[in-house]
Amino acid sequence: MRVFKTLTARLVLSHLAVSIVSISLMATFAGRYLFQAVIAEAEHNLQGLAVAAGNAIELPIEDLRAGRATPRYIKDLLARLFADIEDLQFTVFTVTGTAIADSSDTLPNVATSSNAPEVLTALESELGRGISIRPDLQGKSYMYIAVLVNRDIEVTGILRVGIPMESTLAGARRTLWILIGAAAVIASMVGVVGWVLARNLARPIRVLTQATKQMEQGDLSVRVRPTGPEEMRRLTEAFNRMASRLQSNVNELRAFVANASHELRTPLTVVKLRTEALQQGAMEEPEVANRFVAEIETEIDRLVRMVNDLLDLSRMEAGLDSNQRITLSLSTIAREVYEAYKIRAARAGINLSLDIEPGLPEVHVNEDQIRRVFFNLVENAIKFTPPEGQVEMLLRPGPTGESVRFLVRDTGPGIAPEHMPHVFERFYRADTNQSRQGTMRGSGLGLAIAKSIVESHAGEIGVSSQVGSGTTFWADLPANA
Repeated sequence: MRVFKTLTARLVLSHLAVSIVSISLMATFAGRYLFQAVIAEAEHNLQGLAVAAGNAIELPIEDLRAGRATPRYIKDLLARLFADIEDLQFTVFTVTGTAIADSSDTLPNVATSSNAPEVLTALESELGRGISIRPDLQGKSYMYIAVLVNRDIEVTGILRVGIPMESTLAGARRTLWILIGAAAVIASMVGVVGWVLARNLARPIRVLTQATKQMEQGDLSVRVRPTGPEEMRRLTEAFNRMASRLQSNVNELRAFVANASHELRTPLTVVKLRTEALQQGAMEEPEVANRFVAEIETEIDRLVRMVNDLLDLSRMEAGLDSNQRITLSLSTIAREVYEAYKIRAARAGINLSLDIEPGLPEVHVNEDQIRRVFFNLVENAIKFTPPEGQVEMLLRPGPTGESVRFLVRDTGPGIAPEHMPHVFERFYRADTNQSRQGTMRGSGLGLAIAKSIVESHAGEIGVSSQVGSGTTFWADLPANA
């Protein structure tokens, strides 16, 4: 049934099962101890009674042996002694095991291991006593105790006394049933308490389940208030963090799809319009046709670069190429990038400089990826720095002394404060009109790629800027231990 598959039912049933087993074991041991105690007490009392009765018939047995008394006299004497004890049986044996008096009118045969094992035990025991629990001739269970009857130091007979176990154990059975009833009541109470506790424990889980269903239906704003035990509170807090992160990721994905669609649509629109113009007669004007073909080629190059950047970004975020790392000095890469951009910066009227502090530690990195970070940061600085401006490349120790910091400082227009939190987002552009004329429009992925590369190397990347005074991008990479 479905109800038994719920957490509440399973908790209640398991709790109840453990309780019932525990109570049953306790009742079993208590019952066994109770019966053992009752039997031990009955044995002690019966033994005392048998010893007292044995002392009482010492002289009558002596008189019987001398012919001065009859077995009937001994029987009547014992009957008077045991008159207050219901269903008590007694038998008097000679030392040879022959019965001479019995509580019934029928004397048993000579004592044997089958009809009087306690008598044989008493004869063999140093204490002169024997005990056994066995059925009588009618099949009722009896406790028998046999004691030797001594006259001075001579054994003159054996007295066997028996009481029915049914009456002896009746009180113990009543007590046991009371224990069983109490155990049943306790088990029921435990079940009720367990049900209440299980419902309280399962309530936060039901709330989380409902919240999960809401998320499944598209409501990513759902959150759950932490309640219940500490473990459930932690689970709820983890769920809320997961929901927040999922909502953030979905929002980023939607923004990425929208931005990517826009970025792809623009060059495709240009290609489509120029192609249509060429088909409609622009091919007949060589100057116009050449310009349109050049624009188409430029937009196609931009599309190829954008697709390659997206593939590279996805590969880096997936952790690929993470094993292709070597130990090197960042000064080597910095000099390569400086040489690559020195002429280009000079043609744009920009002063590009390189300043490397000596004694910097080496780093363990993917050389191609870190070179790309340097290229992206320097190219971005040159793109937004006006003629007669300055771009500085610097290598310095990191703030903790356990990293190397690469800085690119420019004298461009700077970045407005409202744009600062978004500069490393994909396709984000603070102001497309601030770049120098003649520079190719980028894919909008350069800084996002740089951030992904640096973070994949357990580093940090950041930016500081002031409108009208320029911008500084920096990247910290951990030193090779």
